Amino acid sequence: MKIGIFTDSYLPTPTGVAVSVETFRKGMEHLGHDVYIFAPEFPKYRDVIPRVYRYPSFFTPVRPDAPVALPVLNKHIGEIEKIGLDIIHTQHFFTLGQLGLTIGKKLRLPVVHTYHTLYVEYANSYAPFMRGFARWWLVRKSRTYSNQCQTIIAPSPSMKKLIRQYGIVTPIEAIPTGVRMDDFAALPPETMKHKYSIPADRQVLLFVGRLGDEKNLRFLFRAFKTIWTRRENTQLMLIGGGPQEDEYKKIVERQPFADHVTFTGFLPKGETNKIFGACDVFVFPSITDAQGVVIAETMAAGTPAVAVNRLGPTDLIRDGEDGFLTPLNEKTFADKVIYLLENEKIRRHFGQAARKNVQRFSTDNSTRHMLEVYERLTS
Repeated sequence: MKIGIFTDSYLPTPTGVAVSVETFRKGMEHLGHDVYIFAPEFPKYRDVIPRVYRYPSFFTPVRPDAPVALPVLNKHIGEIEKIGLDIIHTQHFFTLGQLGLTIGKKLRLPVVHTYHTLYVEYANSYAPFMRGFARWWLVRKSRTYSNQCQTIIAPSPSMKKLIRQYGIVTPIEAIPTGVRMDDFAALPPETMKHKYSIPADRQVLLFVGRLGDEKNLRFLFRAFKTIWTRRENTQLMLIGGGPQEDEYKKIVERQPFADHVTFTGFLPKGETNKIFGACDVFVFPSITDAQGVVIAETMAAGTPAVAVNRLGPTDLIRDGEDGFLTPLNEKTFADKVIYLLENEKIRRHFGQAARKNVQRFSTDNSTRHMLEVYERLTS
């Protein structure tokens, strides 16, 4: 099968969408299928894998960490027609997602769309002065786009339930991004601490993700103040970058726990994978993540997570068995983190259970499920 994936987020930007695209690409090619990626150009980056087609792009103040593609219809269209795609899979409903839908109609191909991002919820952070209009417009846009596709993929059952309320009538399948269990061999904790100048006696809390308001990091900083007050030998490590990175650093600089917070910036995916298992507890305050791929990744590394009980994490974490889900309450969140830090035996037990339980979200299972959708639409 020849599969065309149109995505506005791809390598080298290590976003959740880019990770998802790469995970499925590798899984499908391993099973003998040809995957063609259509993505924005990234300055000075050269693809090392075949079948990647890039579109001209530019950067914006809203997303200085990710290029925005110029979806030129006639660019690559001749090559796309020669390829003879069987199906198109879009990852966004803007720019290249819209282009993928247009090409699908032009070539009479089925179009599948993964609803990765809750843009409607992001309106609170990025359009505060036009919140009502922005939410209305985004619901309308996503509904109109989705109802032109043949199948919608939701990264989690919770997401499927939510987007159905937008008026989407297209069939929706819940298929999470899978994880490869052997990708998460951990660095020795002492090696990781030395590399990032963390004192050897500190327990490390890890957050991995985009440093933007939608990740609810101000909540995490307030919760960490409580944790640090009760356990001063604790370090918070944040891996990632984003539009609020400098702002968050300034917030932390004013706090008494400033030297207990480490910002690493973006790290290569392989390096991040090794850090998951070298930390003590993974912390995830986001209330807008459709799946929270990083939750599955930390579970694969055997590190328990404490997350706010919203959307994606609720479908991954088994509360009280392999991690904790908490209400949107800083004290409760901090209490659960402290409980795991103070109880090494329970923390290790949770980590072992997490690694076992996450196997239901393996790359093989997710890839085969996605291919079943493709085959149903192309048969």
